Amino acid sequence: QNTQERSTGYSSTGAGALLESDTVTPRTPRTPKRGALGTRAATMSTPQSRVLTGLVAAALLPALASAILPTGAIDVYLPEVAASDAITIHASEGGFGPHLAPFASRHSHFTEAGSSGASRVGGVGVVPSFPPEDDSDLCGEAEGSVDYTRASSGRNGYHKSAILVPRGGCSFERKALSAQRLGADAVVIYNTMASRYSLNFTNSTEGAGDARSRDYTIDEVIWPGDKLDYDCDYGRALIPEAQFQRLEFTKLPGGYDGETNDGHLEGRTSNNLCVKYDESAAGFVDRCASQRCLVTGNKETSDGETRYEACCAWDLHVWLYPDSSIPKGDEAGEGGANEVTIPSVFITMEQSSEILDLVRGVETSGDSDKIVMSIYERYRPEYNISAVLIWAFGVFVAWLASYMSSGDYRRVGKAVVERRKFNAASRRNMAEGVEDGYRDEGPGVAGDRGGTMRTRTPPASPGLEMNAPSNSQGEERTMYSGLHPGDAAGEVAAAASGRGVVSSDPESLELTPMHAVGFLVMSSTSLLVLFYFKIYAVVKVMYALGCSGAFAQVIVHPALSCACRRLRWDGPMRDVNSAEGAGRAAMAGGVRGKCTNFLWQTFGPVTPVDIASMVISYATGAYWLYVAFTVPHPDTRAFYWIVQDVFGLCMCVLFLDTIKLNAVKVGAVLLIVAFFYDIFFVFVTPLLTKHGESIMVNVATSGGPPKADPSWCEKYPTTEECKGGDPLPMLFAVPRIGDYQGGMSMLGLGDIVLPGLLLSFASRFDEAKRLMGLVSGGSGRASGSGGCSPSPKTSGPSCLLCCCLRPGYFGPVMVAYAIGLFMANAAVYLMQMGQPALLYLVPCCLGTMTWMAWRAGEMKDLWESPRVIRAADALLYGDSRVESGEDPGAEPEGELQVNQAEMT
Repeated sequence: QNTQERSTGYSSTGAGALLESDTVTPRTPRTPKRGALGTRAATMSTPQSRVLTGLVAAALLPALASAILPTGAIDVYLPEVAASDAITIHASEGGFGPHLAPFASRHSHFTEAGSSGASRVGGVGVVPSFPPEDDSDLCGEAEGSVDYTRASSGRNGYHKSAILVPRGGCSFERKALSAQRLGADAVVIYNTMASRYSLNFTNSTEGAGDARSRDYTIDEVIWPGDKLDYDCDYGRALIPEAQFQRLEFTKLPGGYDGETNDGHLEGRTSNNLCVKYDESAAGFVDRCASQRCLVTGNKETSDGETRYEACCAWDLHVWLYPDSSIPKGDEAGEGGANEVTIPSVFITMEQSSEILDLVRGVETSGDSDKIVMSIYERYRPEYNISAVLIWAFGVFVAWLASYMSSGDYRRVGKAVVERRKFNAASRRNMAEGVEDGYRDEGPGVAGDRGGTMRTRTPPASPGLEMNAPSNSQGEERTMYSGLHPGDAAGEVAAAASGRGVVSSDPESLELTPMHAVGFLVMSSTSLLVLFYFKIYAVVKVMYALGCSGAFAQVIVHPALSCACRRLRWDGPMRDVNSAEGAGRAAMAGGVRGKCTNFLWQTFGPVTPVDIASMVISYATGAYWLYVAFTVPHPDTRAFYWIVQDVFGLCMCVLFLDTIKLNAVKVGAVLLIVAFFYDIFFVFVTPLLTKHGESIMVNVATSGGPPKADPSWCEKYPTTEECKGGDPLPMLFAVPRIGDYQGGMSMLGLGDIVLPGLLLSFASRFDEAKRLMGLVSGGSGRASGSGGCSPSPKTSGPSCLLCCCLRPGYFGPVMVAYAIGLFMANAAVYLMQMGQPALLYLVPCCLGTMTWMAWRAGEMKDLWESPRVIRAADALLYGDSRVESGEDPGAEPEGELQVNQAEMT
């Protein structure tokens, strides 16, 4: 029975299925102790200090949490104390019996039964008690020596009590069943060093009855197991034989005599033989966190002296597993008499020392008032704020990336408006007799009623160069009533002159229906390769390299450039190489000349800002990759998940700026394909795989949870069997806040960029309308674009999304995205399982876009390829950006009037 208890005590926790957006990650312990010592519930730090301490600790160290989490808590109330002054000890629950009392009812015995005296045992309060003297470990029933089902078993003496039972001798469930039959309301099983030893009864040549009473020798002791019960790497001592003889390992019933041995094998003083005879430089006290050691049964003989080995003992929480040998239900034949109906918890040796000292201290004091314990579930937020944060962050990234994808249209439109203002001011000044200037309304020279005179040049927005398009795009622009090719090109070129606003050769790819098919094939292939070959390290390397470049382009380079402009420091923004210099170096020859010419041919002109941004970005990516490969469960470090989220944001922005969707038809094909792809790999693949695994969840968690025993992984988290369960970095992650179990709320990047393609299309369509309205002579303000008109006739919930926002498609579709992502998040909590977010995002976004286009009468134009986007692209970039299925020189079907573009 002892062997069975030891094996089940160190078995898997059997955690539930991993949630895609709400996961619990195994954590890394510190040393061979899991010490949740008693703490005063009233001594709580401020929320600000707790948050700051948590962020600093997460940034510097792995989280110090155990694999087998203590999910229960015990509040110990001393006589005449208030509820807020309880000593709280964390405990692990049993896999049998009822759940612990809810956290909210932990103080119910005070409100229901008064504040002092024996009446405090009302509600969930129980009084600590001990087993009968002739059955100190409550294994008498398991051995057949007693029967607590009889009426004379003393049931009344244990009413409203929690029996404190030492570990060992029989299984956990048999102890709980015996405590229940004695009339106890709960059982607290505590760890002991004695439970790690036993005698080899089966090696006896006598009868079974005599085997429990005969004398045993030291050779018949079953010693603790290496790594399972102790680890010499955390503390080792060689005890002289004379001192070893003072210890007792053969005393019946179990062999190990705790009253004799514990005082010599625990503590921080020299009374602990391991402290006294530890020969390491670090010392036993500093290395062994449990401050206890176990004699291993190994011995060394040197110079005629025999010394016995003792090593640091593990003192961890264990999961109280059911005993399959106990007949239950119909097998019991007694109407469920073997079912445990009282709560059971487990505490460590360190915790039990504190409770036992308190209980025995009150008993010896003769105080009539008793200690009261309240056993309950630890607090966990029902809905974690991290889920709200990951939702808000996902919506923000989708909005930012989509909004920035139409930045060229917006900057040109702004430049056109500023150019018009300047031209109007110039004409006004010329009419007033002022040449090439403007009148400052501020105070001027005395007697000058108009103020001082200053001059200025036409305004230009910052950006890159733009080459004015040729007249070959004239036919595309004549679709707009009153818009002449030369005038439009001239106005845009004049507005964008000087420093410019757009790129002359933007790097972009317009998606086609074949790309949607390619997405299905490539994504499925990649997922299956990762599932079967487990090459997750390759994904981390590729993510670090790719995102470092995106980080440089989106954040670091613009930030450094802005800082240099603010400081008026032009040196770092000047080219360090040139075509002439590269040519001269190549002609000069030598290694330097070849290197200079190679750099020029490869990278072109380079500035110090370019070099600094690349160094900073790739250094950040390299350190992130180092943490990913060297730290067990790196997502427990704040640096890791913060950088991962920033990298993901930059990748989404760069993706939507490069990959363009220019027709709703292509977007519908892509999103519908992704819709069924997501559902298949999340919900259908568990029905097809050998072990019922979801391929999507398995790959997202790097192969699923660790295969090894959780208690083993708590001790040795770096072993190969304990790896796994870490989410792949292709997602956003936010740690669960205020949850002792840890874990992350996650959102995949695909749930941003795939719907983001449609959001980007809506944003570009709205801005293209505005731009073409500006260059055609309008103000650029939309008047009910997207089927939402401010007319009094349009009212009701159908126009809520569009009429409450800026008119156009982008605002309503963005709101629909936020609603769909919220629905996916809510489904995770309601169904308690991972959800494919595209199941909710695709209907919301695509449905909103098509409904609005149909209502506005623009469905045909949007379905194929909006002429307004083609015209805007032709105006800004020339033919290179126009990749529609039509012949650019073909005559369009009718004219798109300014009122059809809904521009004033």
